[in-house]
Amino acid sequence: MRAFCRFEELSSIVKNKTSIEEDSITREGIAKLAENYQKYKSLLSELEQCTKEYVKKKKSVQGVMFKSIRKMNTEIGKTQYRKT
Repeated sequence: MRAFCRFEELSSIVKNKTSIEEDSITREGIAKLAENYQKYKSLLSELEQCTKEYVKKKKSVQGVMFKSIRKMNTEIGKTQYRKT
């Protein structure tokens, strides 16, 4: 964007040094870049939210799972103790 601002600044000072076609291509390209950048920012924000939700759910599931594993290990230990 800084380069485009500089382009705009120089274009207003030095008129008619670039062709209309080049000017049009540049402006259309910048508009498309700005559009893509906004989409990128939106998707990045969505990814960050998804990542937070994933980590939260992972911790929740692990907590329940590890509690169950401890109970099962205790039961296995009791069963093995009784056999000996």
